[in-house]
Amino acid sequence: MNCLRVLRISQQSSTNCYIPSQQQYRAFKRLIENESKKIGRKPKQKKGDVVEANFEPSSLEHFQVRFREDVKVPLRKLFKPFAFACVVTGSSFAGAAIWQYEGMRSKAISRALGQFNFFNTEKAGEFRQQIHQWFSGLLGTQKVVLGIVALNVGVFALWRLPFMQMFMVKWFSANPAANAVCIPMVLSTFSHYSLWHLAVNMYVLWTFSHSMERLFGKEQFLAMYMSAGVWSSFSSHLLKVLTSKYNPSLGASGAIMAVLGSTCFQYPDARLAIVFLPFFTFSAGTALKVLIGIESLGVVMRWAFFDHAAHLSGLLFGCYYAGDGYKRLWGNRIKMLEKWHEFREKPGKV
Repeated sequence: MNCLRVLRISQQSSTNCYIPSQQQYRAFKRLIENESKKIGRKPKQKKGDVVEANFEPSSLEHFQVRFREDVKVPLRKLFKPFAFACVVTGSSFAGAAIWQYEGMRSKAISRALGQFNFFNTEKAGEFRQQIHQWFSGLLGTQKVVLGIVALNVGVFALWRLPFMQMFMVKWFSANPAANAVCIPMVLSTFSHYSLWHLAVNMYVLWTFSHSMERLFGKEQFLAMYMSAGVWSSFSSHLLKVLTSKYNPSLGASGAIMAVLGSTCFQYPDARLAIVFLPFFTFSAGTALKVLIGIESLGVVMRWAFFDHAAHLSGLLFGCYYAGDGYKRLWGNRIKMLEKWHEFREKPGKV
């Protein structure tokens, strides 16, 4: 019994029933048929979809993947990642400038009000009080670094979940041949698959947090860190496209190299030591020259243990920023802050 026959029977049994026309019935039937086809249709497969990932212990920052089809990325495809890196850099420094402005404004208001504290900051329990006292004694940059460490540890934990690995490969590893290219350039900076890699990177970052406080402060440091990370990812993309090697990369090494590079450039006579050889010291200027030489050789020789393009880019970005870049990226924030100040002082703004 078809639908039209049912409608005719209903017309005979009830005069109040709505009876559609033949044209409406045919349109409804076509709609049902189309929806039935969509239900049984398989999702469209894209050329850059990763169908298999081989996590090899022989490499810390990148691993083997197999795409659904063979891919070849032309250089023109790097324009979008380049534009994205520019946007991230501009947004990072603009956000850091506003963050600094709001912090200074909040302190000024507190002084004007006599620094009244209407909230009880004491924590219940001796252990919580000790943690609160320790955290309150940290520098601003050290608190930011702790947040970065916590984020990296959380992402590392997600890599340990088997059902999350293909999602992590797509969004938390940088690859110019993948369908998702831009967002992973940032997310991969907070992503580690190897526990040893995570531990070393976070230790080095924490070691230099004090010098970053003296050089830049917490706001400028975070903007520099984010910018260095995204430009390191772009440099990695560029080398992969030039060599047609499309293995994903991940890790905070590029951004941390920028921290190391800026510190060594600013304090070339400072004494440094290797983590496992604390008795062997050398100058920061010598360490910077050696690192640039090793990473450059790694790019030329196409060594695959580290992502040498990302490391070299991070070092050069740190040197540039400590030498002249902070004047252009951070020193020109006054006009933007003047407009933000005008916006904040409008009636109704708090």
